[in-house]
Amino acid sequence: MKTLKLLLGDPAKGKYDPFGALGMEATYPEKKIYIRYARQFLEPYHTVANHFSIMHKKINFDFIILEKNFDYENVSKAFAHLPITYVTTSSGLTEKTRAKGWSVDKPYVLGWMKVEYNKHTIQTPPNPTKDMEELMRQRIEMASMPGPSGQTSYKRQRGRHDDLVSCEILGCNAIRLWWDRQ
Repeated sequence: MKTLKLLLGDPAKGKYDPFGALGMEATYPEKKIYIRYARQFLEPYHTVANHFSIMHKKINFDFIILEKNFDYENVSKAFAHLPITYVTTSSGLTEKTRAKGWSVDKPYVLGWMKVEYNKHTIQTPPNPTKDMEELMRQRIEMASMPGPSGQTSYKRQRGRHDDLVSCEILGCNAIRLWWDRQ
């Protein structure tokens, strides 16, 4: 059995927006996804980067993936000592672009995740932490809205956070691509 271990991050977008972190493990050929760790940080980037460094030394993740956002310059400085893969999020990508993995098609991956939830492919611990419970809340609260082109777009509800489910989207995209290449 092959395994893929991922540490994922959605950097904070402001003073009151948490930096989400998720640890995921996927198996092949069983095609199971286990969410092992969830945490929201309200600390500065360098503090989160130090936490990621400690976790990476302990777990030896195959990939550490962060969403590249408007504050990329500051995030990349704080995380410069780690082997980070930065990805952007978008929507309406072609399958050829999706296969490259550098840009994550949020609506597409969320649709894929909903199918996998129904198949019980994605599993969380039986005794969830407070942050794991927050991930489950964020999953439920993601609103589906038809966009101007008729495509479905997914957005968090006003006043709520989406940092942990955004990490899950990044991880599921990487896992989906990994499974396709096995």
